[in-house]
Amino acid sequence: MKKLSIGMIGCGGIARMHAKRLSTLEEAKMTAYADIDVEKAKNFSETYGGKAYSDWHEMLDKEKLDVVYICLPPFAHTDEVMVAAEKGIHIFIEKPIALTMSLAREMIAAVEKNGVKSQVGYCQRFSYAVDEAKRLIESGEAGEPGLAIGWYWCHFLGGTWWRDKSKSGGQVVEQSTHLYDALRYLCGDVEEVYGQMNRKFWTDVPGLTVEDVSSSTFRFKSGAIGSIAVTTWGAASQWWFRWLMATENYTFQSENVHTLTLYSTKTPGKQTTTTEERDVYLLETKDLIKAVLEDEKTRVPIQEGAKSLEFTLAVRKSMETRKPVKLPLT
Repeated sequence: MKKLSIGMIGCGGIARMHAKRLSTLEEAKMTAYADIDVEKAKNFSETYGGKAYSDWHEMLDKEKLDVVYICLPPFAHTDEVMVAAEKGIHIFIEKPIALTMSLAREMIAAVEKNGVKSQVGYCQRFSYAVDEAKRLIESGEAGEPGLAIGWYWCHFLGGTWWRDKSKSGGQVVEQSTHLYDALRYLCGDVEEVYGQMNRKFWTDVPGLTVEDVSSSTFRFKSGAIGSIAVTTWGAASQWWFRWLMATENYTFQSENVHTLTLYSTKTPGKQTTTTEERDVYLLETKDLIKAVLEDEKTRVPIQEGAKSLEFTLAVRKSMETRKPVKLPLT
């Protein structure tokens, strides 16, 4: 069995999540790690084997890698994708892939030009609730979606860069983007958005520029309507990723990522609930490795990551201008 040589750019918390799973796979070999704080890279090297670098350019030049994991904060994304793609290295990149559409489009062009595989870290596409709803919609069993409503509520205040909207993009772009992506995955692309946001709770935190409450309404190209409400001031120790969807034959209800309840729209009403716990981080990695080894498509190629970025950037623009915004962004 061929082992894919894996490198990592950025050795923070999300990189640890991926490294832990990669280290369990027979198809993967942890080879090299790069971080501007080289001690973090050395820690990975000591834990998983391989070499540590302070400069990712040097790592890509010296190591023969098959796949690179780009696990950087949004503001730190520059030309990693372009350089890796030019070297024929397949790419995993965390969401959001950029903070501007111009950079996102450069990434897409590089991936397409060099024919490398790409996977964006929208891991909730692999969760049971989203995956099963997608199956029911695509098979025709559920019928066409007409209305989707979601809630992304947590009690959370990230570190220094996360609190600065110019570096993180804000909660909508950096965090609740998972829910925006999931509803777009299920209902199709979006043509117009309108939103409102404010900071009502974390008002005594110095330097905080990220919204802590927001709500948006949007229209899918299919004619379906969607709405998402978000806050960083939710119940303590709770992380709500919840959504409802009305389709022709079912109402979907997902109280958490592991559970999907179906309510029939036909009389007499029938209700069924199914649950399956999944390691979504492991599944997104397995999907990428399989795509590389078997020359298949990934579930979340970089083109999809760019579409969800554009969706959330449009939502943020609408919230900031208090005006409807049409997609695509110019």
